[in-house]
Amino acid sequence: MAKIIFKRDQDTFEIEMPEGTKVVHAAFKLKLPEVPANCRGKCQCGTCHVHVHPDWIDKIEPMEVDTMELFLLKRQKSYNPELSRLSCQIRIKDNHDGLTLSLVDDNISRAK
Repeated sequence: MAKIIFKRDQDTFEIEMPEGTKVVHAAFKLKLPEVPANCRGKCQCGTCHVHVHPDWIDKIEPMEVDTMELFLLKRQKSYNPELSRLSCQIRIKDNHDGLTLSLVDDNISRAK
């Protein structure tokens, strides 16, 4: 199990998740409106965009080059080449305990 932490401004949302699940499923369980994941975690829509805390960016699996993930992220208004990831592409490992992600509001209007 690993504790996954989402931050929205001053608010913090924490949840314990089993190894092997995707970060997007943690957001589903917490019902976070910033992560509607319209495609249900299949890397087809880009609506699960988050920013990985700089302390964690080198501890998660790197994004593969020339993938749909990068294609979708580059179209997000809050895209940050150093911190942006799709939460459906981050698989949780036990050593991810404390993984911290910032929520972005790119998807609020799209989810409505």
